[in-house]
Amino acid sequence: MHVLSAAQMREVDHLTITAHGIAGPELMLHAAQAVEKRLERDFPRALEGRIGIVCGGGNNGGDGLVLARLLAERHVDVLCLLCAPADRLRGDAAAALRLLPVKPVELTSAAAWTGQRAGLLGCDLIVDALFGTGLLRPLAGWLRQLVEELNRDYARPVLAVDIPSGLGADGEGPVETADAAVMRATATVTFTAPKRGLYFSRYAAAVGALTVAPIGSPEEVIAACGPHLRRTTPGDCRPFLAARPRDSHKGLYGHVLVIGGSLGKSGAVAMAATAALRTGAGLVTAAVPASVLPLVAAARPELMTEPLPETATGAANFHALSPEALDRLLHPATVLAVGPGLSQDPEAAALARHLIQHSKLPCVLDADGLNAFDGHLAELRPAHGVLTPHPGEMARLFGTSTADVQSRRLYYASRLAAETGAVAVLKGQFSLIADPSGNAFVNPTGNPGMATGGAGDVLTGVVAGLLAQFPAAPALELVAAAVYLHGRAGDAAAARTGEMGLLAGDITAALPAAIMETRSR
Repeated sequence: MHVLSAAQMREVDHLTITAHGIAGPELMLHAAQAVEKRLERDFPRALEGRIGIVCGGGNNGGDGLVLARLLAERHVDVLCLLCAPADRLRGDAAAALRLLPVKPVELTSAAAWTGQRAGLLGCDLIVDALFGTGLLRPLAGWLRQLVEELNRDYARPVLAVDIPSGLGADGEGPVETADAAVMRATATVTFTAPKRGLYFSRYAAAVGALTVAPIGSPEEVIAACGPHLRRTTPGDCRPFLAARPRDSHKGLYGHVLVIGGSLGKSGAVAMAATAALRTGAGLVTAAVPASVLPLVAAARPELMTEPLPETATGAANFHALSPEALDRLLHPATVLAVGPGLSQDPEAAALARHLIQHSKLPCVLDADGLNAFDGHLAELRPAHGVLTPHPGEMARLFGTSTADVQSRRLYYASRLAAETGAVAVLKGQFSLIADPSGNAFVNPTGNPGMATGGAGDVLTGVVAGLLAQFPAAPALELVAAAVYLHGRAGDAAAARTGEMGLLAGDITAALPAAIMETRSR
C-alpha cells in the first residue's frame, strides 16, 4: 500500500478528477460515507446520542459538512460547528454547505468558541474535520485554544477525518514544531492512501487506530505518483509464507551462522539463533566465544554451536582465529548474522569488519556488529547486506544526535541504504525499511512492549531466517516481510502478556502463530 506526501496526494486528486472524470463532490461524498461506515462499525452507540462535527473552511471541512448532511438525513442529532466564515468557503466545500439541511454554527473568534464549548463537550463523539493535508503552519489563536481544550477536557471518542487537525501531512516542515497543538484522535479515517505524517510525525500517537478508505482514485494513479514509499501489508508477506513441498528437507531452507555473544551477553546470540529457527531456517549455528558456548548450547537443543577463540574479557578474538579456521566456520553457511551480544571489544569489532569486507554471503548486521563501524562508515559495504540499527546506532554511524535521526527517519534510513548499498532497517515505532534505489516500506505492526532487551536480536534472527529460505527474493520486500512478522509476533505476544511484561522470548514464541495468521489474511 502506497504512502503519499501531501504534494503526491494533491496530484492523485487532480488526476482522478481531470483524467478519470470523477468529480470533486463525488470524492467528497465517498470520503464522508467512509467516515460514516467507521462510525457504524466502531462507534454505533454514538449514533444514538449526539455527534459534534468540527469543520474547517477547506476540503477537509467539506468532508465534515457532507457527513453532517448524511447523519442529519438519518435523523442523528448533530452539532455542526463551522470554524470559518460561511461566505469564504469555495468550490466543493461551498457546495457541501449549500446542501446541508441544517445551518451550522459559525465560529470565528475565541468568544464564539467559548459560547459553544459546553455544547461540544457534551457530545457523545466528536468528528475532527477542521484541517487536513493542506495545513501549512501550526495552529494559533483561538483554533489552537479549541484543540488544546478538547484534548484536555473531552474524554469521549474523537474520530479524525483524513488526518488529525494540526498534524503535518508530511511529518516534517513548519507545521511540526515542538509545541504544536494537534487534535488527539481515538481513530482516524484517511482517504485513498496513508499520508506520511501519519507515521513520521512526532505527533503520530495522536492518530489513534488508523483505517485507510478508498474513495475512487484508480490504483494506477496512486502508483504513478512516486517516489515509492509503501506500507507493508499481509499480502506483501505471503510470497514468503507459502506451504512447503511435501518432499522438503532441511537443506532446502538454508544454514544461518550467527556470530556474536560475549561474557555476560550470551542471551543475545541465543535469541537471534532461536528466532532464525522459528522463522523456518533449515539449520542454524551459533559461533560464540568458547567460555559462553555451554550457555548458548543449552538455550535450544536444535542449535548447533561453534567455539571462537576469546580475549581475556570473554569476547571473540579475531587475531587468534586462523584464516583456515574461519574458512571452515563459514563454509557450510548460506547466511551470516553478525552482532548480537558481540561486545565492543576491539578484537570482536575487528572480526565484524573483516566478515563484512571479505565474505560474499548475505549478511544481517546488528547491534555491536554495527557499532564496529563507528568511525569506519566508509568500510561498511556488505556484498548482500541488511543493516538493522536503532536510532542511537544510526546516530553514531552518521555522527549526529538521536533526536536528529528521529526527526528525519526516512532521510536517514534512505541515506544509510544509499551509502552502503544495503537494505537498511531503522527500528522504532513504524520501522522503516529502505533500499539503495530509493524505495522504502513503513511497517505498521509492533507495540511499545517491544521496547525491551533482546527484541532487536529476535528481529536479526527473523531476517536471517527468511534470507536463508529465499536467497533469490527481492531483498527489500523480504526484509519488509520479516519486520512485519516480527511486529505481528510482538502484537500477538502482548495480547497475552500485556505490554509491560513482554519479553523478547515471548516474541520468538509467538512467531509460528504470527506466520500462520499472516498467511491466512
